[in-house]
Amino acid sequence: MKKTRMLAGLTAALIVSCAAAGSLAAWEEQTRNGKVVRRTWTDETGAAAESPEGYAEVTRSYSGTTVTEKYFDADGHPAMAPGGYYGQVLTYGNRHRLEEAVYLDADGKRMECAAGYARVRHVYMSAGGITTSSYYNLEGDPVTVPSLGYSQIKNEYRGTTLTKTTYLDENRNPVDTPLGYAVMIQSVNKSSRVTGIRFEHADGSPAAGPEGWAVMERELDKKNREVSRKYYDLNGQLTDRGLGYAYEEIKWESGRECVVSRFDLQGQRVPMGAGYVSLRREMNRDDQVVRETCLDAAGSPVEDAEGVASRIYEYDGEGRLARVLFEGARGQRTENASGFGGYEETLDEDGFVARRVYLSAGGQPVNTAGGYSEIRYTYDAAHQNVTAEYFDLSGAQVRQE
Repeated sequence: MKKTRMLAGLTAALIVSCAAAGSLAAWEEQTRNGKVVRRTWTDETGAAAESPEGYAEVTRSYSGTTVTEKYFDADGHPAMAPGGYYGQVLTYGNRHRLEEAVYLDADGKRMECAAGYARVRHVYMSAGGITTSSYYNLEGDPVTVPSLGYSQIKNEYRGTTLTKTTYLDENRNPVDTPLGYAVMIQSVNKSSRVTGIRFEHADGSPAAGPEGWAVMERELDKKNREVSRKYYDLNGQLTDRGLGYAYEEIKWESGRECVVSRFDLQGQRVPMGAGYVSLRREMNRDDQVVRETCLDAAGSPVEDAEGVASRIYEYDGEGRLARVLFEGARGQRTENASGFGGYEETLDEDGFVARRVYLSAGGQPVNTAGGYSEIRYTYDAAHQNVTAEYFDLSGAQVRQE
């Protein structure tokens, strides 16, 4: 990025561009006091150009914890965002959690977005989980969103573990949704570990979820480690849900390693994936998977259809996935069928991926089979819409979505 003086009062303009002739639209940011106040898309001639979201410019104004976004076309006229609105007022709370979104028309007045509501509000528990999400019309009354089939989501927890989700209509009564149920219930043990999931209709009768199963039972050992997971239909019969396997078994080889296998309705083992029968997982002290290895029927490492036997996962200081590396069946660093040996990601302050760089088997940036070595992601203030820009090793932009 290059810094350039812009208008008086603006600290800097961040220009994201591509020097290669014929490059796709780039964007330029203006900031004030470290906050983005304007983003403008331009073509290779420097003229305003339409972004993948359909507008050429977005402005942001700030008032306390509230951010107001407005969208404009290349001629400076109000433009509609993909969600069917011309602007939005976003209010953030503790830890920069989005608490409210209000949608604006071309004149800056409240309007209903394309989904059929004018305002959505989220309430959080102290640990960060959402306790309610509520939708309202222009008059400020609760409204059932047609595409969702509900007006409010209500979540209940034991500690930080979700135990129940209920979908409610505008009168705050349970309502069956397009998901096939009104209530999702997670049973937990004394350690707040999930031991099962079941669904209910609005009248309290048993229901099946969107994957076709009605009950999931999860068996844990004395150390609260999962050892099996089985799915049942509304008749209480074991079901494969059309996925080719009915249940998984996890055998722990040590305190940090286990082998996951899948079985069909007849109890016969079925492949975990193309080219391998089971999967060995290794965990760290935080129960995060740090290595997954494909195994053949004899329990030996084997390469999958992508030419990878093991995937190594590395995390940053906050426990977020930062790097994935590939190994072959002999433990050597390798590249997959798409021409890369892993990737590393940089996250933004809200934990969303801002940049992904693809690596060779030797750990250096490399062009993938798709002709790019890096993807840069740009989000709107609510992280609802994202722009992906693809660059090759020379820095030339090769694609934008």
